[in-house]
Amino acid sequence: MKKIYIGIFILGLILCFSKQANAQTDTNPEVISSEEDSVTSLPNDNDTWVNVAYKKINKRDISNSVSVINTSEFIDKNYNTYAFEGIEALVGGANLWNIGDRLVLVDGVPRSIYELTTNEIEQITYLKGINAIALYGSRAANGVILITTKRGKAGERSSNVYVNTGINTPKSYPEYLGSAEFMTYYNQARLNDGLTELYAEETIENYSGVSNSYQYPNVDYYSQDYLRKFYNSYSANADFTGGNDKARFYALAGFSKSNSLLNFGEGENEGISRLNIRGSIDLNLNDYIKSYVTMSNVFYDSRVANGDYWEQATVIHPHRFAPLIPVDLVEGGEKMQSLLGSYRKFNGNYLLGGNRQYLTNPIADAYAAGYNTYTSRQFQYTNGLDIDLRPLLEGLSFHGQVSIDYSNNYRQSIDNEYAVYIPVWDTTEDGTSFIDTLEVENRDRRPGTQNLGGTYNNQLVDFNLHLDYVKSFQGIHNISAMLLAAGFRQRVTGEYQSRTFSNLGIQFNYNYDHRYYFDFSGAVVNSTKLSEVNRVAFSPTFSLGWLLSEEGFLSGSSAFDHLKLTASAGVVNTDLDIDNYFLANESYASTAWYSWGDGTYTSRATTAARGENLALTYAKRKEANIGIDGAILSNKINFKTSLFLIKKDGIPVQSYTQYPVYFRTYWPETSFVPYTNFEENLYKGLDFQLNYNAKLGDLELVVGVAGTYVTTEALVRDELYEDDYRNRAGKPVDAVWGLENDGFFIDQNDIDNHAEQRFGEVKPGDIKYIDQNGDGIIDERDEVMIGRGAWGSPFTGGIHFTAKYKNLTMFVLGTGQFGGSRVFDNEYYWVYGDRKYSAVVRDSWTEETKNTATYPRLTTLSGDNNFRSSDFWLKSTDQINLSKIQLTYTVPDRVFSGKVFEGLNIYLSATDLIKIAKNKEILELNIGQTPQTRFYNLGVKAMF
Repeated sequence: MKKIYIGIFILGLILCFSKQANAQTDTNPEVISSEEDSVTSLPNDNDTWVNVAYKKINKRDISNSVSVINTSEFIDKNYNTYAFEGIEALVGGANLWNIGDRLVLVDGVPRSIYELTTNEIEQITYLKGINAIALYGSRAANGVILITTKRGKAGERSSNVYVNTGINTPKSYPEYLGSAEFMTYYNQARLNDGLTELYAEETIENYSGVSNSYQYPNVDYYSQDYLRKFYNSYSANADFTGGNDKARFYALAGFSKSNSLLNFGEGENEGISRLNIRGSIDLNLNDYIKSYVTMSNVFYDSRVANGDYWEQATVIHPHRFAPLIPVDLVEGGEKMQSLLGSYRKFNGNYLLGGNRQYLTNPIADAYAAGYNTYTSRQFQYTNGLDIDLRPLLEGLSFHGQVSIDYSNNYRQSIDNEYAVYIPVWDTTEDGTSFIDTLEVENRDRRPGTQNLGGTYNNQLVDFNLHLDYVKSFQGIHNISAMLLAAGFRQRVTGEYQSRTFSNLGIQFNYNYDHRYYFDFSGAVVNSTKLSEVNRVAFSPTFSLGWLLSEEGFLSGSSAFDHLKLTASAGVVNTDLDIDNYFLANESYASTAWYSWGDGTYTSRATTAARGENLALTYAKRKEANIGIDGAILSNKINFKTSLFLIKKDGIPVQSYTQYPVYFRTYWPETSFVPYTNFEENLYKGLDFQLNYNAKLGDLELVVGVAGTYVTTEALVRDELYEDDYRNRAGKPVDAVWGLENDGFFIDQNDIDNHAEQRFGEVKPGDIKYIDQNGDGIIDERDEVMIGRGAWGSPFTGGIHFTAKYKNLTMFVLGTGQFGGSRVFDNEYYWVYGDRKYSAVVRDSWTEETKNTATYPRLTTLSGDNNFRSSDFWLKSTDQINLSKIQLTYTVPDRVFSGKVFEGLNIYLSATDLIKIAKNKEILELNIGQTPQTRFYNLGVKAMF
């Protein structure tokens, strides 16, 4: 009933203002309201507007840490479908200071970056500082990327059409040893373990490639027998806009498609297609009421062969079997020939090979196992209403927006069974090999049934309502204020608890003559993750600004065109660090386990996961930052920088060291320790961006640099180490931990005179570790910080360069990162046991190579001593990348005089061309997945 009354009230309000609109045509020129946002400063033809939290403001009036990029400034010279490609070179602080998972808002609604293409985006705003994010409440504590999509514009109808075609060429593939080389090194591994050789010299010779490759296979899953040299990508999109002062529209349709690198079987049908449609309508219903509607649909489909080709290619040894067996080599008797006619053949004359260990394999899967498709359908709807309430109070306005998003994802598969054939070889009198018989495993069965699975639904309802007051007094006292209510509810498959968010917001902004600025923004947050006692909290923030260039001592300066100082501080309460719901409550469960080997549960117990702490509350982001924004030399140089200091405290953890040891047991695993607001982190650093532009006759130049440097420190951790060097507190939040190596053991005497390493048997050629605490034992207590950058490099940035001469434009984009490191510990680098041998083993330790070896001795055992986190496997991720080069030719206007076209651009681009890095080969290598690629594109933009 309450909703009905509210609806009647709003309807009456609309009718009231509709009538007054017909009687009054006088509007307040000082109040500007866009279709979606209120505006907080006076209009000016030279102004640039920036979308911030629930409104847009003049760029000159920003008084907090905000960076912005308009896609229209780059898309014609740097075309891409992903708007965030190389963004670190264009915007300082693009990683939002690397605090944690960012909040992405598309037109004010939490949505995915990957649901958009660059053509749909008008502006991207990076809300970094605490005052800039405050109105978004708890969910925004790690920073906000606010994406504003394109809308219709009044004027003549216009359209743009982009058509692109390109190729993706792999940068590199994993390199594995061939059959004969593998056998040689595997023999060495056995000798290292004190075992006899497994492969005889004659066997190795047979597999060297000289003999029959079907009888003695040497399979390279990355050869051109199975992979293309490149795969193709195509895209096309068109947008349309037009309207007048009463109604405006915008529409976009785009399609993209790509295939894959596999060149056989179902691999030839692999691919991804994506169709996206977006439309918006903006209506001025009268002088007081405006409304807008935006809808977007994305239709995404992919198809891949069953099995995982790239993962299996890293596992199966090259000598295990021949994946294809030519029928021509099968000679057998009459019965064999009769059976052969009934067998299913591929590529005209081949059977699928295998053995009893590998009844499936990636090549056979691609030929005969069927395929699976992934389907995603996304629908997004946004409706907004803006009402100018100046008949009630000059400068007052109401703004409301409701969004409904729905996505549905599922997989369909055709799952086939197939037979594999194990050849039994024989030789003729002259030594020619032939297949005498074929042993068959499994059967060919193609039921044709479509199997449905992996269904995932995501439903989101989002709203925000706010009253804005914007007023200028005497032309110098400019005031704006906002009262806000916002929230959303999200339901996803597999989660019983809805994801909810709600907050109230308040903002007051004052500036004196656009020179001195003060802003107070706060949010009352509410989280259902917490107990009712602590669900509500207030987050206050403020900012100050001073436009120095408008002061008398600088206003006449020929050097400074613009110079502004800003500072902001505050506290934001956040539940982002609370991993689950009801963590404040105690939790119990019934568990059971096997006590004996009879296959029945014989031991049962009720265990506790945590104790109760109803006082558990929000983590807090406490921040202070300062910024400088300026332009000099007749705006030829523009610069912007921010310095920040952030403390995040009260991070919830189960702090075991703060409770008696009997509060926790390990068998059965039980804990009565509650979650408490215990841990603390510190983040500090700076970001910057600098742009220079000049014109020399017909030559126009633009050079820009941007970067972000963040250093972190874990202030408080739940730890109780005997040795101080093991403490995580005082170290970077993204520290990498492990043992410190001291080369290889040279001989047994070296082992005997070193501290005892308790990670299994140690032999010459194994990694030697440093005894950090001097207790004569190497174990986990000797682990130290060996690097940082587990979550990203401390410094990221880049440079962009544009040179335009008449109708030809060249754009170059370079990116880089420094200070980061990573432990490379996948199966390609950690080779032991019966794993497939990669090229790294060629540098392994032997008695002959002990002075030059860079890899530990090979072993057929577990290798526990060598294959653990240590600085031996730590590699720097420092790199400089030539990320993009694009040449664009704009066909002269005179060519289209009186023609259909109003303009035409032709462009050629290359992406991810060059990487300069000490560990380039490692950084460009993907293991167990599709390889990294370089992309070469040819495109055309036509304007109508």
